[in-house]
Amino acid sequence: MSFFTTTASMQHRTPLPPSTTLDKCLSIFRNHDLLLRLDPEFAHYESTPAPPSASDSATKYYKVTDHMHTLPRGLWDTTVSFDAEITDIENGVKWVIKAPLGLVQLSFWRIVPAEETDKYNDEPTTLCLVEDIEIRCSRLLLGTVKGKCEENWRGVHGRYMEHVQAVA
Repeated sequence: MSFFTTTASMQHRTPLPPSTTLDKCLSIFRNHDLLLRLDPEFAHYESTPAPPSASDSATKYYKVTDHMHTLPRGLWDTTVSFDAEITDIENGVKWVIKAPLGLVQLSFWRIVPAEETDKYNDEPTTLCLVEDIEIRCSRLLLGTVKGKCEENWRGVHGRYMEHVQAVA
């Protein structure tokens, strides 16, 4: 690992409504089209073939383009394209993003038993959406990437919850 490369880890947790079931949550995770579109900066995507080095046939590959209006001028254009790998796992998805400038972001989105109550109405909840993130990139880029994650996660989780509640 280079002196100029660093890592950071974050976790975001969102209690899910009591009526939520694991099957409902997994149906959203298994719909990669919907999952990719949860990002507020999403522009478009296309499926790509697995690279020759791919070892997991369950992984799906995408080229994703996002609008990045808040990045410092000159660091990236107003849009950025990156490779995304999404693998369905037992209780969620594993998501790997490989972006320009050596950025690699590994995320696990999982549904786990809840440890808390819904803070908005004090109702007990049985399940929780947990997003574990590890970012590996240049020290110069880390603050911007972490900031984008912190800025967007509540909206992404909120849209995820809307879809879970809409599933019959």
